[in-house]
Amino acid sequence: MFTRKRIVIALGGNALGNTLPEQMVAVKTTAKALCDLIEEGHQVVVVHGNGPQVGMINNAMSALSREDENQPNTPLSVCVAMSQAYIGYDLQNALREELRIRGFVRTFGNSSRATSEAE
Repeated sequence: MFTRKRIVIALGGNALGNTLPEQMVAVKTTAKALCDLIEEGHQVVVVHGNGPQVGMINNAMSALSREDENQPNTPLSVCVAMSQAYIGYDLQNALREELRIRGFVRTFGNSSRATSEAE
């Protein structure tokens, strides 16, 4: 008898690439692997890091504040929030698209639950 498992996948920030184009490729590849697990009947929970991404945002915001005296320096906590948001957004979109391709019919926001028509 098959026992449904809850699987937690932790993606380190480096696993997501060091540039936005690298991240877009990484999230599509990751979405396919996650959807394989979902198709096998598992509950999948995804968490992610953001080291390289927050660094890129922090560097960009610091450069902007040096170039424009009216632009205040952006706190690191805000850069962290920005990186977490766009990583989640990219993962969610990649998962939604892969689930759609595979015929899954329901997804819900950042806390996604997918079911096939057979369920």
